Amino acid sequence: MLILQKNSFNKNDLITNAGFVTSMGLIWLVFLFIPLLFPALGIGEISPLVHVLLPSVIILPVLGFTLYFVGRPGKLLRKCKLINLRPAHIYVSFAALAVLSVCLKDFMQIYLHVLALLGVKAEPPVIDQLIKNSSRDTLTWLCFGVIVLAPVSEELVFRRFIFGFLAPRCGFAASLLISSGLFALIHFSLYSFPGLFILGVGFQMIYLKFGSLYPAILMHAFNNAFAIIILLFFPELQV
Repeated sequence: MLILQKNSFNKNDLITNAGFVTSMGLIWLVFLFIPLLFPALGIGEISPLVHVLLPSVIILPVLGFTLYFVGRPGKLLRKCKLINLRPAHIYVSFAALAVLSVCLKDFMQIYLHVLALLGVKAEPPVIDQLIKNSSRDTLTWLCFGVIVLAPVSEELVFRRFIFGFLAPRCGFAASLLISSGLFALIHFSLYSFPGLFILGVGFQMIYLKFGSLYPAILMHAFNNAFAIIILLFFPELQV
């Protein structure tokens, strides 16, 4: 049974509303405006570290600073639903990801085969090449961004605030589809879109199940870590 039922979300919740407005502004800033700004300023090659770390480096402090002063100052972790961390979260998030990954593997093979039949060329995400071609020091920071910073910032934005804002207005199913769809879209990868969408649904459900964002962050982090390990050491296992 889900702990956070649809009627648990309140249209007038100040924290969720402020988090949603801030999150939407940050999505526009870091995923649309800044990538367009660099070429406009004549900035060509962008460091892999900037490409990967910049979104989270902007999102986390801005979101944290805003939420700290919304409502009663303080209690930032509780406002973000970063509560009740338990060892069981590790096991459950790992197991949930394992089951979802097994199901996704065949689905992604079918999806890519259909794209090929349609003559649609879908390239692997840019991050794959960045990780493969980085020096050891750069790779360390890239892994930190992908495994630690990105799961925290993305789960806060999409699972906590976008879904939380939409749920009392659009209903559970529509909110789940919209938040997971936006999560997949901001990665700008036709190749990975359906897999990211399904993962987004999984992250959302585990958050709702436990009423805490920690399991979703752990599940997201495990997914990214395994993807990097496969990319670097077991490329033959890639879809």
